[in-house]
Amino acid sequence: MILVQIDHFESKYIVAKKSKKSGKPRYWTINGQGLYNATLHYRLRGTITKYFHKYLIKYIKQQITKKQIESINNIVYKDSDHKLSISVDIYEIKRGKIPDIGNMWLWLKWFEDALQEAGVIPDDNPDYVIESGRTRYHWVDNESERKLVFNIEIVNF
Repeated sequence: MILVQIDHFESKYIVAKKSKKSGKPRYWTINGQGLYNATLHYRLRGTITKYFHKYLIKYIKQQITKKQIESINNIVYKDSDHKLSISVDIYEIKRGKIPDIGNMWLWLKWFEDALQEAGVIPDDNPDYVIESGRTRYHWVDNESERKLVFNIEIVNF
């Protein structure tokens, strides 16, 4: 198993430095519902997506070694019986309005795209990634324990 861990992860994106009414920054909280119900403008969606691809690529490049990439290449791409399974564990403080777990699919989508952009996988299609989507919350007590942990497993199917 290959793990990519992001401590103190960003859960909001600043969409306006100042709102017209309050004069305070306006944030968008990561939540797939904003894409599903089309309340997020398509240009803003593109900007946010690019930002989080770069954000995740930084951690991928820091934590996935060349040896691990070679291992993926040797097993997954040369053996049609093995593919990748990707999941994410979200360690978060239970407070206020927290997005439903089903709305946190964005993290996996962005992570898979970032894996491809970072050169870890040639594509995130089913020829390489056969399983994705398990997202799980873990409740923690304080800010220092907040993190995302992405799990990459080679599975035989």
